[in-house]
Amino acid sequence: MAQHQICVLGTGDMGGAVAQALSVRTKHPVSVRGSRSGSASATALSARLGLREATDAEITRSDMVFVVVPASAIPDIAPLLLHYRGIVVSVCVSETVGCDGEKSAAEQLAEVLPAARVVNAFTSIWSTVVRNPGTVGKTTAFVCSDHGDAKTVVMELAEELGFAPIDGGKLSYALYTEMLGMFAAHLASDCGYGQTISFRAFQAK
Repeated sequence: MAQHQICVLGTGDMGGAVAQALSVRTKHPVSVRGSRSGSASATALSARLGLREATDAEITRSDMVFVVVPASAIPDIAPLLLHYRGIVVSVCVSETVGCDGEKSAAEQLAEVLPAARVVNAFTSIWSTVVRNPGTVGKTTAFVCSDHGDAKTVVMELAEELGFAPIDGGKLSYALYTEMLGMFAAHLASDCGYGQTISFRAFQAK
């Protein structure tokens, strides 16, 4: 696939996993960034992974920005991407997604970033599996977006990372992939399956 300049916005466990996977398993230039310039967490992550810490200008010049923050932090990072017109990959999940009619984090992100092409992906996959997809079959990466071209790019990237991408439809269906992520968390912590529990979609024959 074509080479893309990628910035990972978010320095928590999942943000670190995404940045590591992209830098190790693809040839795309990757940078990282916290919610503010020069944050201690971003400095530590960039040093640990050997990646550049992105400036505000570099974020806006990126072809693709992975937003990997809690849904509650979306208003805090929105100003950074207010005029961004590239692909925004939403890997945000809220513990209350779907409760009392709450929209998915991806839809919330699309509302505050009207110029961007928002794609929901990787929200049903544990950070453990993002770092190491394993060797027994391929975990499914459900990808949802209202922008077909952007969805295709992210599906190709998911395959490059070692996952099996599935077109999940419009961005409104991100609600279900995010809820699937919360179900995975329940299976891992409450049912004893651990953080390598994964979902694989296939056609039964």
